[in-house]
Amino acid sequence: MITLRDMNEEEFVCYRSLFINEYAQDLQANRGYVPEKARIKATESIDSVLTEGVATPANQLWCIQQLDETEEVIGYLWLSITAASAWISDFYIYSDWRSRGLGSLALSEMKRELTEMGIHEVGLRVAPDNASARALYEKKGFHITGINMTQNLNL
Repeated sequence: MITLRDMNEEEFVCYRSLFINEYAQDLQANRGYVPEKARIKATESIDSVLTEGVATPANQLWCIQQLDETEEVIGYLWLSITAASAWISDFYIYSDWRSRGLGSLALSEMKRELTEMGIHEVGLRVAPDNASARALYEKKGFHITGINMTQNLNL
């Protein structure tokens, strides 16, 4: 079993670093950014939104935690929240914990938490090269509502 719990400031420092590294890799793989510009864009992406860290209004930062004797953090979930909807800004399971059904459990727990908060819809973007994530989201009831396309003019 797993649980979602609020991220603390110390954990946010680690999460921020992880997010920047992972998103920079995504920008390189899927948008053709060169490494230096990808890192700058990834840093700006998190710092411009989470201006107050874990206390940033309209954002929920959770640690995905294993409920066993270790109570190990196995990943993170970052949601942007409005009155009746949420957007998954980032969902990350550490590679050692993938392919065990824990991502599915985390999404089920997220749905329960959001329902309790009065949220009626949740959306996300999945990178085109992440087939396993797309399969998980489709299995959990997400469906395609459009296709994002970009053209970067300043690589």
